[in-house]
Amino acid sequence: MFDLISHLTEKGIQHTVSDNGHITVGDGLDLSGTSITALPENVCCRSLYLDPERISNIAYRKGCGRSDRTIFAAWIGKEIRIAAGCFFDTLDAFERAVDVKYTGKAADDYKQAARECVDDLTEKPGKHHDR
Repeated sequence: MFDLISHLTEKGIQHTVSDNGHITVGDGLDLSGTSITALPENVCCRSLYLDPERISNIAYRKGCGRSDRTIFAAWIGKEIRIAAGCFFDTLDAFERAVDVKYTGKAADDYKQAARECVDDLTEKPGKHHDR
């Protein structure tokens, strides 16, 4: 099983762990190429990179936006966050950010991909239906 705290320590990534086990990474967190298969809900960071095909508790879409990137939705604490490149925040914040950089169908398609990720994530069996 992947141990995030050990990984952060090994890689020299600055982080804090609160008394309740909440892990905060002050900057971006790149988990690409690691053996992680499930994203911990108790992690907080500014941006998050990972191999979405390997992670069981996220929902993702490929080929999104001008950069043809993979975006994903993940439960972080009690809210769903959207990751798209260096962006990692709520769906509302994502849609506002898209509206700044995109217009028309391109904006609509990008936001729809994120909404579909959120829908897929909330429909996964046993995943936070009470939140």
